[in-house]
Amino acid sequence: MGPEESVKLAFAAKRHYIDGRSRVEIAAEMGVSRFRVARMLDDAREAGMVNITVRAPGPVDADLSKRLQDAFGLRRALAVATPVESPELVQQYLGRVAALLLSEIAVDGDVIGLTAGRTMSVMARTLTNISHCDVVQLAGVAGPIQSTAVDVIRRVSRAAEGNAFTLYAPLVASDKASARAIRRQIDVQNSLEQINRVTLAMVAIGSWAPPDSEMYHNAAIGGERRQQLLERGVQAEIGATLIDTRGRVVDDIAELCIAASTEQLRAIGEVIGVAGGENKTEAVRVAIASGVIDSLVTDCELARRLLSA
Repeated sequence: MGPEESVKLAFAAKRHYIDGRSRVEIAAEMGVSRFRVARMLDDAREAGMVNITVRAPGPVDADLSKRLQDAFGLRRALAVATPVESPELVQQYLGRVAALLLSEIAVDGDVIGLTAGRTMSVMARTLTNISHCDVVQLAGVAGPIQSTAVDVIRRVSRAAEGNAFTLYAPLVASDKASARAIRRQIDVQNSLEQINRVTLAMVAIGSWAPPDSEMYHNAAIGGERRQQLLERGVQAEIGATLIDTRGRVVDDIAELCIAASTEQLRAIGEVIGVAGGENKTEAVRVAIASGVIDSLVTDCELARRLLSA
């Protein structure tokens, strides 16, 4: 390639890729056909004169996200890059991205359902701008006060300037009679009825093996019952829905739980699972397999483990 041709290719490439000119406009400037311009642009790329880099803004890996979405048939998937895979840092990064996603996709009139969790608490604290929506708690209280769904619901409903429907009730009751009595309480009954209105949900995914779940450690479940559930293959939970290693729902303690049923979760227009970290890998895998979640926010390392299995 001679110097004159190099200049022409560089000029055409700059006008197209940097200045945003169309092939027709460049052709008029250079006095050649638009087909000649197209060929010049191809030649410029082949000669290494053009280097195109596409980066998604923020910590989301666009290519990995798309691969994850396609591989598992998810409606949305966001794989979030974190500097290290420490649980606290993963929770911070995922919570922030989850807040941005919720702000992006929620529209006026949506009814948002939420569960508890440390990552969900970060999401709620980070959220600043969201459409006008009512917010519904999908499961009772299982963990420490700073990460309970009650706190999450209050924060998100303030940002959304909507009604908050909280569940001042335990996630798991000690026995069936107690569970029935709790559900009959007017405030609890009212909030449970609102679950059928939910159009968009964001939920934490808890792991039972290895244990990384507030529900797993719930005192009302007890050691013997917990062991029985593990022997049944329970691997994960979403709200009060237990899922085994093959993605099947285990409903052994459903009657003890103050929460959205599996059927109610499946009826929601979109359920977004949020979970990351090494301990959550198999829990996320079975949550996807269960069909309870439609979309996923996770970290890049967990996404790669899912894709490489």
